[in-house]
Amino acid sequence: MAYGGRITLNVRIALVGEELEIRENVNIEIEEGIITHIGNGFSSEGITFKNGILIPGIVNAHVHSADFICQEMGYNMPISKVVGDPHSVKYECFAKNTKESIMNSIERFVLRARELGSNVMIDFREQGLEGSLISSTIKKKMATNGVKYYFLGRLEEDEFKDIRNLNSLYKIADGYGLSSAFSTSEIELIKHVFNNKIRSVHVSETIKHWLRDDLEYVMKRYEPNLIIHGTYLSEEEIDIMRYRKASIVYCPRSNLWFSVGIPKVINGLKSGVNLLIGTDNGGVLDPDMWKEMETLLLISRVQDPLSDHSLQILKASTINAYKFLGIRGWIEEGNPIEAGLLVLEGDSTGILNSNNKYIGIIKRGNKIIYNLGAIQKII
Repeated sequence: MAYGGRITLNVRIALVGEELEIRENVNIEIEEGIITHIGNGFSSEGITFKNGILIPGIVNAHVHSADFICQEMGYNMPISKVVGDPHSVKYECFAKNTKESIMNSIERFVLRARELGSNVMIDFREQGLEGSLISSTIKKKMATNGVKYYFLGRLEEDEFKDIRNLNSLYKIADGYGLSSAFSTSEIELIKHVFNNKIRSVHVSETIKHWLRDDLEYVMKRYEPNLIIHGTYLSEEEIDIMRYRKASIVYCPRSNLWFSVGIPKVINGLKSGVNLLIGTDNGGVLDPDMWKEMETLLLISRVQDPLSDHSLQILKASTINAYKFLGIRGWIEEGNPIEAGLLVLEGDSTGILNSNNKYIGIIKRGNKIIYNLGAIQKII
């Protein structure tokens, strides 16, 4: 989506800057897709949301969009039977559907995520080179719908027989997404080809993988910059990630749904590692980052009783993800609205009366009354 012209928004509260500072009665001027002014009080020329809460757009940092075509698949089966490569319910479902139906399903998933406030997302794409070609088409199409859609491709094992396939994948994908540390023998070749792109991998999602020291293995051979799940990672292992400047994406609802365990989110929240959040599997979970943030907040209060990590969690869904992706999505004069802007209803939801606005936004921020989508091009 490209923006021309000028627009002014008047809101009761805005979360401003990299620290999401709460400012009251604010007007925001946007011209040619750039925030040109943040002022006190309401402008007579603006669109007024007298009970509106303005926040930067949310990033859903880990999804499997294609699974959206297989709703509630394998709901009574273990995770390996449901989504394991390459023989699982998920791949049987893919095989039964056409390329066109999968593409249409992914588009519906992406638009559903945007409806819930995720103007930016990072998608793990299966189905080899063909799956990434589908996502390349979707990426271009979604740009006109105000969505920044990043996708991480993956080759099928037999596609590695021709190195040109990996080079072709590099040209179209935003990075590479390994299903696990031990899913391919070509891990070092992938690292070499994708050395300047996102290199992501599921790590210690289950206790079985954690007991195999999968983090140590991938850190040596793959050097990932984006770790998914880390359900069982210790404080020391999280510190290794932080030292190596790798980000971690927590997906607590997925861990609970698949009965693999309660993620040790407090280790990530307290460590200083760059923490992101994702909704994971589109076939068993709605891409609802509000539910995801609240689940993470609730778990953090069990693991660190009576704590308040709400600001960190909001930053994990916005600022931290922007920095990982190299975009300037926060609300600041001079910034392009690269992640879009959301106006939340503050009165009927009770957020304006909350004693802690960050907690209130996480719990009740899902009533979006205005969504200025992610900018793709400044004109």
